[in-house]
Amino acid sequence: MYLVAGLGITGQSVLRYFQAQGEKCFAYDTRSELDVKQLAAQFPAVAFATGHVPTAWVSQFETIVLSPGIAKSEPWVQHLLKLGKQVVGDIELFARAVGKPVIGITGSNGKSSVTTLTGKVLEQAGYQVGVGGNLGEPALDLLMDATEYDVYVLELSSFQLETTYSLQTISSAVLNISEDHMDRYDELEDYIQAKTKLFEHTEWAVLPEGFAEQGVIHHCPVVRFGLSEGFIHSANDYGLLWQNEQAWLAKGQTPLVKVSDMALQGKHHQLNALAMMALCEPFDLPPQVFATVLSEFKGLPHRTQLVVNYRDIEWINDSKGTNVGATLTAIESIGQQAAHRHGKVILLAGGVGKDADFSPLQPPVHQYCRQVILFGRDRQKLAEALPHEAVIQVETLAEAVTKATELAQLHDSVLLSPACASFDQFDNYAQRGQAFETYLRDWILTQEKA
Repeated sequence: MYLVAGLGITGQSVLRYFQAQGEKCFAYDTRSELDVKQLAAQFPAVAFATGHVPTAWVSQFETIVLSPGIAKSEPWVQHLLKLGKQVVGDIELFARAVGKPVIGITGSNGKSSVTTLTGKVLEQAGYQVGVGGNLGEPALDLLMDATEYDVYVLELSSFQLETTYSLQTISSAVLNISEDHMDRYDELEDYIQAKTKLFEHTEWAVLPEGFAEQGVIHHCPVVRFGLSEGFIHSANDYGLLWQNEQAWLAKGQTPLVKVSDMALQGKHHQLNALAMMALCEPFDLPPQVFATVLSEFKGLPHRTQLVVNYRDIEWINDSKGTNVGATLTAIESIGQQAAHRHGKVILLAGGVGKDADFSPLQPPVHQYCRQVILFGRDRQKLAEALPHEAVIQVETLAEAVTKATELAQLHDSVLLSPACASFDQFDNYAQRGQAFETYLRDWILTQEKA
């Protein structure tokens, strides 16, 4: 008997899975205000509770299926653990049932893009690919899909990996680590350990240059990817190779894809592509498959997405930049492009800071930003970490967009990359990104009518 804890997207996928399997369970959510009437109608065999786990249930279930949004450190979870209950997540249930190759991808930033790219490349090569996990369709829904998949490509968060123990992958990557979710982890090392759990049962480990193996990879080959000059030291390294004054994405000394042929330019896009190619190594794909996909892939919404170039000012939506590492990368990438046009960056940032250290943003802000406009709950914490002469504070994103329209100069790039979660003013990063685009469109309409 199971207790499904957390009734968001993941929890509901677990209920669907158990219903299909004929597995009995209880369903619980910590939010006492949550209305579960619709769920109760959808799952009539399941008993629901909110606020507190009913005492009468405790002796009837052995395992808690914990949604990623609930930490194992929660007092009620710890109490149940002391009573001998087990804690698993939806990915652990997936791992116990899946019978096909799995590629696992985690990291602080870039994992959605790399997951999507990996799926597209395998599809281009003729495989039926199930893509999901922390991105798009929940893993258990993929497992119940009518399609007979040849391989699964899963984006996995540190929260999901905390409750995953037996996932076996044909290849896995930790793309990068930057400080994130420090409101949930006591130390950065705890966050790193959660991420690197992905390597425990993998056949092929993919790591960025300079990333310490943390002593967890001793059972499989390790391949690295990076962009530093002279990075390629072995035939298994993925990096940049120069031939005939052209930059190539390469494996060792073998050129694979000409950088100029990629639809997306910028260092972080090159890193994503190299990681994807390394992950696909076990499938022995021809270079043309990579070249085709990379020439067509124009990125995902809300990830350094060019919304419009209006009157020689670029407006860029990077609402998915929810931590310092993501925003740092965005400022550097967009800043270099703006500099080539003799412009600067107007940065829009703010929201829920997750106890992050914002000081690493100082150098790129100083180098590339004309102005920083801060909004949201933790704007003061951001302001304290950044050069004061470059900072303006407003309350809302709408005000930030208005201020940016006043300050942006010819050839500048206005970049929404908040370095924070969105939950103070929006339901999620996508809603925040959509609001940014709406405010911008409304302003452009007023300009066109003037």
